[in-house]
Amino acid sequence: MTTIFATHHYNYPHNFVDMKPKLSRLEQAIKKLEANLINANSEILEQRLASHLGLQVDYARELNPNQLLAATTTEGKVLVIAGAGSGKTKTLTYRTSYLIENGVPPKEILLLTFTRRAANEIKSRARTLLANRLDDNSHINGKALNDITSGTFHSFCNMLLRQYSGLLGINPRFTILDTADSEDAIDLISKEKKYPTKITNQAFPRKKTLQNIFSTSRNRRIHIRDLIESSYPDIAVHIPVIEQLAVDFHEYKRANHLYDFDDIISQVVRHLKHNDIFRKLLQQHYRYVMVDEYQDTNIPQKELIDLICAPVSVSLMVVGDDNQSIYAFRGANYENILLFGESYPEAKLIKLEQNYRSTPAVLDYINALSAQITLGYQKQLYSGASIEGIKPIFRRLSDETKEAKYIADKIIELKPDYDYQDFAVLCRTSFQSNYVQLEFMERNIPFIVVGGIRFIERRHIKDVLAFVKILYNPNDTIAWHRILTLFKGVGAVTATRLTQAINTDNNVNNNTFEPLLLPSFAKKSPQLKSLHATLTKARQAESVEMVIERILEFYIPVLKTIEENWRERSEDFRVLKNLAIEHDSLDKFLENLALDPPNDSVATMDKPEDDDKDKVTISTIHSAKGLEWPVVFVNSLVDGMTPHYRSLSDFEELEEERKLFYVACSRAKSRLFLTAPEYFSSYSGYFDKPSRFIAELPADKLTVETSKRLLETLASEDPIWW
Repeated sequence: MTTIFATHHYNYPHNFVDMKPKLSRLEQAIKKLEANLINANSEILEQRLASHLGLQVDYARELNPNQLLAATTTEGKVLVIAGAGSGKTKTLTYRTSYLIENGVPPKEILLLTFTRRAANEIKSRARTLLANRLDDNSHINGKALNDITSGTFHSFCNMLLRQYSGLLGINPRFTILDTADSEDAIDLISKEKKYPTKITNQAFPRKKTLQNIFSTSRNRRIHIRDLIESSYPDIAVHIPVIEQLAVDFHEYKRANHLYDFDDIISQVVRHLKHNDIFRKLLQQHYRYVMVDEYQDTNIPQKELIDLICAPVSVSLMVVGDDNQSIYAFRGANYENILLFGESYPEAKLIKLEQNYRSTPAVLDYINALSAQITLGYQKQLYSGASIEGIKPIFRRLSDETKEAKYIADKIIELKPDYDYQDFAVLCRTSFQSNYVQLEFMERNIPFIVVGGIRFIERRHIKDVLAFVKILYNPNDTIAWHRILTLFKGVGAVTATRLTQAINTDNNVNNNTFEPLLLPSFAKKSPQLKSLHATLTKARQAESVEMVIERILEFYIPVLKTIEENWRERSEDFRVLKNLAIEHDSLDKFLENLALDPPNDSVATMDKPEDDDKDKVTISTIHSAKGLEWPVVFVNSLVDGMTPHYRSLSDFEELEEERKLFYVACSRAKSRLFLTAPEYFSSYSGYFDKPSRFIAELPADKLTVETSKRLLETLASEDPIWW
């Protein structure tokens, strides 16, 4: 092994200069709160515990000094910066127990989290603490925690709207629309209003995209026009129609007593601002407020917290890690945690920096990544482990196939010391796991897929495979139905009728694939005429690869009209074509892809029993947040993929990409492998530099693993990042 480093010159985001006033404000807020940092003074901690005699839980023994400081700081406004693996949930659990042991009525405690599971886990652990340590004669027992108000922001606000409906003047029997319901409602309104959506060749956005636009606009307080122009430029021509649809959607909900997820929080915020009685009731009721994952809050959620916690008498503790603010695409506002000192000038800062997850060698790399984040609270994670561990390893491979083989080889090599469930492959986007999934299938490595949809289940891949299936079996009615519904004006009923007629005609022609029906339809439909010509050419192709090429010539123009993100989807076709090269017949090609996993999230070759959890995890980084594994692989580390090329011109987006990489690396407990192909080529461009997130770090933070061939090449050249 050898380590070879050099400096690549990467373009800095164009808007960095424009960001300076905002960055200056954030920097000042951080410095102000850093000045209010309180450290774990043993004398102070002893005094706190001694002043509360009769405590049943030995907090000093079960918490480290900074955790103890956070758990016993119960007054005022406090921000707890909890580094990765620092025991955040444990700290919140013991703080809950400490409050109750010190006489705080449980009904005065409000615990807000981002998942119901997180809230239940904290309450359950606290209940166990109290139940195990308190006798039957105590005035406190585990059941007391049932009176704590806990849950997600949405569940809390839903409860308030129903409980105080009379005071707020609303109908308590309103219906909640989940995301899918909202999408269907938007689709229904669009069809009823008959908007002019076909004014250009650019496809009108689907209901899922529209719902996301409406939600993001509200949560980030961005006008729909501005949001579309910056993030969805391909559909900008439809802005007037989309703006009107948003208005009609809102009016439709109000007229029918419907609330979507965004309404639930925004309505409570509105009433808190304008209804003095309602606001004072909540401020008097909830005297101790705790918020988990504060870096993930959006603007309405912050407003909710600020309105309830405005009085000095209300204790507020928010816990989070600014290095892990990675959900801007969901509307999260990273500024909330950085501006906490501006919102609450008298607030205190506590830091949890002892890491219980990673080895010192891995932590050293994670700290180096943290130092590259432009703005944030100073933090230096440390481990109490006596074993240093092994440095992270970086390896570049000639292409994505070799990268996947390397990952599989390493898993097999390390397998004697680990179970499959101890490994995770983390990807920036779901399509970057395509080659890994295929390689694992080939090598009989069991795995589960978390985040995104499995490669062969993606809509555009299933569409292309439907064409292939028809070439192999013209009587495949399912494939025919899928293809026919791609055409404008062909719904499910019409597609069924056409499929039955085509199937009958094919039977008459003994599957020779010279159906008389298609030419007759072609007289009325140029699309069907083109389809018939495409299938004829594809059937005459000399290789499976050429079959795919012929199909894509027809399908990609169709995809452009039905999916606004067709370029991103098209990147998956490289994998499909490369896989086709490896097969000499359609039946073998289809057989290799015709896997039947036990459920939608599990893909295995040998299909183990449902209770067999010993599988490698393949996950998007976003879906891996909060989890950990002994061995972690982070792949596709080419600049343009990680960070994503769309983020390179925007300072804030690039910073979030850097934090996303930080989250990925901080999932590793003992081994961290970073891999990259030598290049990546797609509709978006050609990328061949290693990720700046790796190249910008000092050479001693990881080991670059090289092959013999690359070493021989490097010996005759100047040192470079290869």
